[in-house]
Amino acid sequence: MGRYRLAVPSLAANRRGPLLYAAIAAVAFAVRLVPILRGGGLGFYGRYDDGVYYAAAEGLTFGHAPYRDYLLLHPPGLALVLAPFALLGRATTDASGFAVARLVFMAVGALNAMLVARLAARWGWVAAAVAGLLYACWVPAVYGEQTTLLEPLGTTATMVALLLLCRAPVPSRRVAVAAGVTLGLALALKVWYVVPLLVVVGWQWRLGRHGAARRIVVSAVVAVGVVVIPFFALAPGAMFRMVLRDQVARAGEPSSPVDRVEWLLGVRPLIDRPNAALFVTLIALAVVGAAMLVCSLDRLARVLVGLVGLGVLVLLVSPTFYPHYGELTAAPMAVTVGIGIARIRAELAAPRFNRALLVMASAAVAASGIAVVATPEGHGFAAAAFEAAAPAGCVTADDPVALIEMDRLTSDFAAGCAVPVDVSGITYDRLRASRSHVNESRVNRGENPAWQRYLHDYLFSGAAFVLLRERQDGISPRYLGQVRAAPVLARDGRIVLRAGLNARRTPAAHSARRASYDRGRPARGTGR
Repeated sequence: MGRYRLAVPSLAANRRGPLLYAAIAAVAFAVRLVPILRGGGLGFYGRYDDGVYYAAAEGLTFGHAPYRDYLLLHPPGLALVLAPFALLGRATTDASGFAVARLVFMAVGALNAMLVARLAARWGWVAAAVAGLLYACWVPAVYGEQTTLLEPLGTTATMVALLLLCRAPVPSRRVAVAAGVTLGLALALKVWYVVPLLVVVGWQWRLGRHGAARRIVVSAVVAVGVVVIPFFALAPGAMFRMVLRDQVARAGEPSSPVDRVEWLLGVRPLIDRPNAALFVTLIALAVVGAAMLVCSLDRLARVLVGLVGLGVLVLLVSPTFYPHYGELTAAPMAVTVGIGIARIRAELAAPRFNRALLVMASAAVAASGIAVVATPEGHGFAAAAFEAAAPAGCVTADDPVALIEMDRLTSDFAAGCAVPVDVSGITYDRLRASRSHVNESRVNRGENPAWQRYLHDYLFSGAAFVLLRERQDGISPRYLGQVRAAPVLARDGRIVLRAGLNARRTPAAHSARRASYDRGRPARGTGR
């Protein structure tokens, strides 16, 4: 095929463009929202990290600093982004602020789908439609954009940077600085976003845009510094330990490279049978590989090959892997596939083959979207009943979402209660288990006596407590027996609100404290 850059009119100049972008955004938002509404609702639990980030933002609004005052295993960017929603929750209810934040992040997912389509539009409307709709319906993208996680905004920043740098043969100084700032802000969300920064800088350097590459690096460093340095100054040792050391040393559920690839390609969640999943994965790998080969022949599209290749490598060697990690490669992979299909259609002037190719691509996208929408996501519990049954005083939980949905996160912070923010994250930090004959990062929580004592003492320190993650907590039989012996205050299936050891205030006192706080002055005796 030779070296080329596909010469087609930009979709932005085509009347079909705005309609296509609007349709892609609508599909993306619906595919993200409907499974949640069919599952646990906007107050669902089950992702854990989303509640941690919201609780971290709530802590910021009360003047608490991450790393110095509470544990946070990532840079502070997302806590800052979520702070306005936490303030909304303080003005209304915690659950309302959290629900609005989740809806906004689904809208960010719809925006990302449009950005993916807009970038692919440089290679024609077929590339734009395939890339945008694939991203809109693809499991790795959908799963990560259904709630307040790090990856949606990282994808936005990466796509914006690529769009800026692809606008002209040589980006202006202003454009290069803007691209660097967006990539730096992504790095202020999660350290993994050093991957897009390195790939983009290397791409610009290989294109001979040395000045642009230098400006991107400098502006990215400045942007991440503006966000990170104030928090680093407050607790330099703790921040370094949590954001870098703990991340490198941590380990999650064991997963094989095959399992990870199946998740990255969106196959495993849709196909339960291992043999069938492996077969479809091999087909998907062949499609992605062919698309990457096509893009490698285009000087402008080679950046996508680097983003996909290096991103997949990082995810394969990472000590941990969770489903939402797949969003690191979802957007560049979707654009790569869109360009590959568009270019193959252009090279092979065979109408029947071209129609069949589009039909197969459409069928794959539709199958993914239908499967995602048909699968309920998240778990819900009777938060209102739990809120009514909870006594006055501090409420504790192993997942911040329980406090959010019971409208006790704000009142707990206001009353000076212990709010760890990331309860189980301490097992990656101060309470990492260690045994002489086992790698310390591999000792699970059930074998960690320090964690067992910590969780028990924290849960029982309040007037009431609730467990949402009993299996992930790995509570030992000894402590589990004590938990189950605590008086039951409310029950919804397997989720139980139980009495703690510090139920001293009356419900009337709690109501007075909350009303006083809402007026802007903490009630007597409830502050720190």
